[in-house]
Amino acid sequence: MSQQPPAHPFGEPPQGSPTSPTAPQHGWTPAPLSDGSRPSVGARSPASTEPGAPLGGPALRSVNIDEFAPPRSRLPLLVTVVVLVIAALIWGATLLRPASSAVSAPSPSASPTTKSSASGLPFLSPDERFSGRWEIVDHRWTDSGLEVEITLAAERGPVNYSFIAFNNAGVDATESTAGSEQPQFSGQPIPSGQKESGWLFFPIERGPATIILATSGGNQMSALPVSG
Repeated sequence: MSQQPPAHPFGEPPQGSPTSPTAPQHGWTPAPLSDGSRPSVGARSPASTEPGAPLGGPALRSVNIDEFAPPRSRLPLLVTVVVLVIAALIWGATLLRPASSAVSAPSPSASPTTKSSASGLPFLSPDERFSGRWEIVDHRWTDSGLEVEITLAAERGPVNYSFIAFNNAGVDATESTAGSEQPQFSGQPIPSGQKESGWLFFPIERGPATIILATSGGNQMSALPVSG
């Protein structure tokens, strides 16, 4: 007894329905392509595109960020060249300078002076034209006042001079007169390099005092103390 094929659960499917494709006939082969090759299922030739090229457009050249950098300044190079040129000129001038010019001659003094060998305190006239040294060599007190021996030496002369004394406890100044001892001051200007010594008398009370060396016009040049 022969078996019957099972019936379709929903009846006979219609002819040509997609649910039952017709099997190819025995011996059928697919038609060859126009270039003679056989089709390959699942294998596609990738499109040849360059990196960075948009789809469907021409390929763009690669861009380097250094192309957008600002141009380099030539100022440092120019400064370096100028400095080297100046240094070369200075070096060349140093080599070409005569050796004799390297030794500078001593500058002459504005006003030649004759130095005195006298010791004592320096003095200078108010107009800075005359200078020298002076000192109190000796002094003694008497009932009438003070007698002193003074040495005056002129370095830049001629030096015109006068002497004034006062007691430190008072304010009254007294001019000098000739002392009782020898030598005596001549009262004449002292030339440069010369000196004079002499005794002077000041009628002041005994005690610490100050003797002032002044110009002949009374302008102070220096002062020395005397003990009482």
